[in-house]
Amino acid sequence: MDLQNPDLILVKRLSEHSCSYFAGTDVVLTDIESGGRFNFAKPRLEKLVSNGQLRTIARRELPTKLTFKRLSNVKKPKAETVEDLAAKQEMARRYKYVQGAIEQSVPAYTEKWLAPFIAQKAVEINDSSPPSWRTLAHWNKAFVESGWDKHALIPRHKAKGNRTKQLPQEVHDLIGDVINEYLRTHTVVRYQKVYDQFLEQLDTLNAERREADLVELKPCSYRWIVNRIQNR
Repeated sequence: MDLQNPDLILVKRLSEHSCSYFAGTDVVLTDIESGGRFNFAKPRLEKLVSNGQLRTIARRELPTKLTFKRLSNVKKPKAETVEDLAAKQEMARRYKYVQGAIEQSVPAYTEKWLAPFIAQKAVEINDSSPPSWRTLAHWNKAFVESGWDKHALIPRHKAKGNRTKQLPQEVHDLIGDVINEYLRTHTVVRYQKVYDQFLEQLDTLNAERREADLVELKPCSYRWIVNRIQNR
């Protein structure tokens, strides 16, 4: 195989590469479509050809029509935002609790069984704001119903504005649950009624947190509930 032959083309599946030049002991290949370059040690390249991973053809054997794309025109992956990274971190935190409960074969998703597990797991993963047993039961339900897809644990709401970002994730989840339940059972939305139900359930949740020696959660504003419903 004459790697210095300008008409030599190396083919890998549907990609064609031509030998551009030698750089020291390496052979530099150029992707015919994109213009991207790849370095191979000569022995390595010859081995890829001999075992069939690459095959050689002459330039005249190339298809008459090829789609040429400049690398500058290829779309780069969209950079993740701070909110995206935070959502992934929260998903990973939730997954540790859900996976741990499943692996320990928790007999029932009730306060009796989940509360001690959560306390133990929080220490294990150094989580200063562990979920309540009700929240973990909710996460597990979403996880199982999704076909065990951990992406079902990504927060459903992305924070907007400084005040929203300060709300703990458990408050976000509780707000979502209250709104969903209200809209499921009512045709007319009364914002004050939704907010009252949210405050009642938050009081119940905080009572559980006090018993577990956890910091109480602060409520969002009435205006925030209104905006959340209107933006659905």
